[in-house]
Amino acid sequence: MKLSIIIVNYHSKKFLLLCLASINRFLYQNAFFKNKFEVILVNNENKPLSLSIKYPFLNKKIIETGQNCGFGVAANIGSIIAKGKYLLFLNPDSIFVDTSLEKAIEYLNKNQKIGAIGLSIIDQKRKTPQNWSCGKKTTWASILFRNTINKPWNKKHPQKVDWSSGAGLIVRKKIFRKIKGFDKDFFMYFEDQDLCLRIKKLNLKIIHYPEAKILHFNGKSWQDNKQKKREYYTSQLKFFQKHNSRIGYLILKTIYSILKKYIPTKK
Repeated sequence: MKLSIIIVNYHSKKFLLLCLASINRFLYQNAFFKNKFEVILVNNENKPLSLSIKYPFLNKKIIETGQNCGFGVAANIGSIIAKGKYLLFLNPDSIFVDTSLEKAIEYLNKNQKIGAIGLSIIDQKRKTPQNWSCGKKTTWASILFRNTINKPWNKKHPQKVDWSSGAGLIVRKKIFRKIKGFDKDFFMYFEDQDLCLRIKKLNLKIIHYPEAKILHFNGKSWQDNKQKKREYYTSQLKFFQKHNSRIGYLILKTIYSILKKYIPTKK
């Protein structure tokens, strides 16, 4: 088995069906991938996921968590049964628009010093590469000066980066298991950046690969913007505590304390 595609579903059934249809069209019917990949669905809803169409590449690989346990935890669960040499973490609101994924797999095959490859994520509305889908490690400088000039997601050729989005990220399975997958402390957001930084510590590269594209509908799982903001700020604070200086973490924590009335809190 060459590739295991792991998709975490949460309130995204409409887009998930489009995603699976694109996999059927551009991968299952592609000689390069024929019988060499699988799709593992991890359903993070409290109700079982039912699909009206039976996909041969899916078979019985639907895992029910019975609750929303977060992206990272659900992805880790899916990886346990994965048979592929490579793991592709793919958002349910993403679709393949061509067979370019083949190029990314071949590139990974030829470069053993690469631990993970990020696909080019194309914003469905703008039809341009999605901002902040890869780049350098998040620091105070990147928060304060959020310019989009000369950024890796706009490049035409493979770029070395510190991290790439988990919306479309290929990781070597042996590396993913070696670092014990996504950190369960990140419920949502920054778990992909944390994963990539831990891979880099093994002296492996993270590559943004613009020749392989997916179309992303962006954030369709989120129905509550307050919850979305809350999870973002919570994960950003955890990320700073883990990967930045203690002073930087304490400054961010202090700012959040001052602005807490503007930041949604858990009920």
